[in-house]
Amino acid sequence: MNKVYLVLSLSSVFVAAAFIPPQHQQRAHQSFIPAPHSLSNAKRSLPYPSRSATRSISSTIIEAVATTRSTGDEQANDRIIAGALNELEVIYSQAASSIKCPFFRRRAADFIDNVAMIARFLVIRHKSLFNGVPLELEIPGCKAIGRHVLTNADGTVCKNKNLPSDQIYQVVKKDWSEENGKGYYITGRLNSTIYRDDCLFDGPDPDMPVRGLRKYLAAASQLFDAKESYAQLLELNTVDEGGEYSCGLIEARWKMEGILMLPWRPRVKPWTGWTKYHIDEDGMIALHEEGWDISVLEAFVGTIFPRIW
Repeated sequence: MNKVYLVLSLSSVFVAAAFIPPQHQQRAHQSFIPAPHSLSNAKRSLPYPSRSATRSISSTIIEAVATTRSTGDEQANDRIIAGALNELEVIYSQAASSIKCPFFRRRAADFIDNVAMIARFLVIRHKSLFNGVPLELEIPGCKAIGRHVLTNADGTVCKNKNLPSDQIYQVVKKDWSEENGKGYYITGRLNSTIYRDDCLFDGPDPDMPVRGLRKYLAAASQLFDAKESYAQLLELNTVDEGGEYSCGLIEARWKMEGILMLPWRPRVKPWTGWTKYHIDEDGMIALHEEGWDISVLEAFVGTIFPRIW
């Protein structure tokens, strides 16, 4: 609950900083903030920050904007904003590892990503105040962080751009056949070198769409009980110059069954569906589109009342 309070507080602060007129921000700063605070106070209290620590992070952001507008101290402002964004990354990583229920883990990730997007809007809207902060701020769920990331010898993230369609086909096929035939839908492991880090994952699941390879895999790796669940690739085809970007499309048909990692651990009966991998102009998968051969209602009933379905 403290994590949710932290995210909501940050969200309100970013919105306030973006829209409060300059002449009123200093007054708000003086009345709202009793004394300067340090981000390190909040960091020591993680993974469950107290409300006082939350106010500490929130007040530093308002202080940064108010102080910069009154004194022009842009470097101090940049350091404070960068520190707050780093704290968001810490909270995101801890939420991903400590929250076991996939539903609540996804909710926490969405909250944090939304705060980061508000921060990016703030930086873009007031770019003259944030010269040291990059305008292309990365959203936590779209960062190249996690076990799925492959790196080059020099430590940079490995991305295989502009591969021939037949090579992308083979990589996708391998992602389905690894881990004793279970595939990445069950294990949450795939070859990230052919995907954009901000790839959009869309489908009939109520938790979709999902923006970001990191966020999607964090959910997929904890959705099914890997020991009791299976995914079978039935068919895989390539469509040259097809897809959303007219740069190529790979279509898969599959069959899945297993146990969901929800508190009541429902076993879902076998169902079939399809996945389309849309390739963009850089030769990367930018859209991962999914469809089911059952209705969303059937899937919902099968999850909540597995004995009825």
